[in-house]
Amino acid sequence: MSYGKSVAKNAFWLVAATTLNKAIAFATFAVVARLVGPTVTGTYFYSVSITSIFVTFADLGMTPVVIRAIAAARDDGGKILSATLKAKLVLAPIAILCALAYGLLNHVDSTTIVAISLACLVMTADTYSLVFYGALRGKQNLKPESLGMLVGQIFTAILSITAAVLGWGAIGLVCGLLIGSTWNAAWSWWKVRSFNIHIGKPGLVDIQNLLREAWPFAVAGIAVKGYSYIDSLLIHAYQGAAAVGQYAVGYKMTYAWQFLPLTFVAALYPAMSAAWAKKDHAGLRNVFLGSLRLMAAISFPVAAGLSALAPRLIPLIYGHAFLAAIPSFVILSWVLIPIFLDFPVGSLLNGSHRAHLKTLAMLGTLVINVILNVLLVPSMGPVGAAWAAVGSFTALFLIGLYFTREDAGGWLVASGILARACLAAAVSWVAWRVVGDALPLPIACLFGSAVAVGMAFALQLVTRADVQWVISLRRRTTTEEDIHAEA
Repeated sequence: MSYGKSVAKNAFWLVAATTLNKAIAFATFAVVARLVGPTVTGTYFYSVSITSIFVTFADLGMTPVVIRAIAAARDDGGKILSATLKAKLVLAPIAILCALAYGLLNHVDSTTIVAISLACLVMTADTYSLVFYGALRGKQNLKPESLGMLVGQIFTAILSITAAVLGWGAIGLVCGLLIGSTWNAAWSWWKVRSFNIHIGKPGLVDIQNLLREAWPFAVAGIAVKGYSYIDSLLIHAYQGAAAVGQYAVGYKMTYAWQFLPLTFVAALYPAMSAAWAKKDHAGLRNVFLGSLRLMAAISFPVAAGLSALAPRLIPLIYGHAFLAAIPSFVILSWVLIPIFLDFPVGSLLNGSHRAHLKTLAMLGTLVINVILNVLLVPSMGPVGAAWAAVGSFTALFLIGLYFTREDAGGWLVASGILARACLAAAVSWVAWRVVGDALPLPIACLFGSAVAVGMAFALQLVTRADVQWVISLRRRTTTEEDIHAEA
């Protein structure tokens, strides 16, 4: 099998598993939330949010270095892996202490402290499975990771729903996560051993190389975790666990849709890398602008539909106990437009060896997100957090767009796509909210979707040439070996 076909096959396994995992996770969370209510949901989400932030400090960007070293068949690959594992023996306890200290300093109740403690064990298992799966990725074998993630998610789903039915509260829900994470750690370790991945003895030079290569990934990881979870921590601090639970259901319904651009980006990144390497500036510009249009065409109907139908979707999926989640969800749904549009920007910066600019944009987004949350959450609660998310992710896209403006042929060309997406979304939102309210939900969905498709073509967010380009792009991922080699 050629290298290109091997990469495409591996990518298929991971994307398929990731999509299925997200579907199972979303369904599980919906069932659990209906069973346990806002307060338990909020305690669970808050506990996981704390450890999700501090887990970054248990890895500090080392896993991408392991992947790169093993994939490149470097002589120090095994030593880099060993140095990473040893570093985690120190970093994981530090991350645990920080997570527990955060909870204690905020004077949370005993149940929440126990939940945070168990979530720390989840964090520890995850940080080791992360590096073991990274080693397997370096060997260009994603099938074990795909299977392991799927089985772990199934374990978590079964145990979480069982805990909810039996009334074990947030502690039981975190135990469900712990079982799934423990499975992934054990499975990934076993697979590393079965693939005979050598773990060498690192020297001082290897440790220095690891630290030097890891710090950009560490900075980016801290930024992502920061602006992804700081809102939940502030909501809990000012309005309590129940408010976090209300916010969490909208959060889950919104960010679950990020799986849509993943398959697209899997093909987009190598295509941009190849165009940049060949100095094909016209081709790069066409790919970039075409991808922006398609991401806009995908994101605006999803964002508008979720926002407009929020008063009907929340009680249908989560029950009437979560009606208070509707106001924040109406706003938070709009974050999908800048998030989707940022995928091509990130692919271009990474594919053109300007990843440092992407990291800078993420740091800027973290600062903006923290400032907005601090200003808005105390008085507005989840609604303020939703506005902070929309504002900060819009800033992330605009900062990245500034860095890529020359590749796009000017600032106005690319920002015009955002303007068209917003116009299409506004019209679609009105169709869903005003007309759709008088229709049964399935008919309303079909009507709004028809309006959205019409707007996409009317505003030239989608053209026949775009469809043909996507088809050719998918073919290139399996036929052009030089693209994958460049990536």
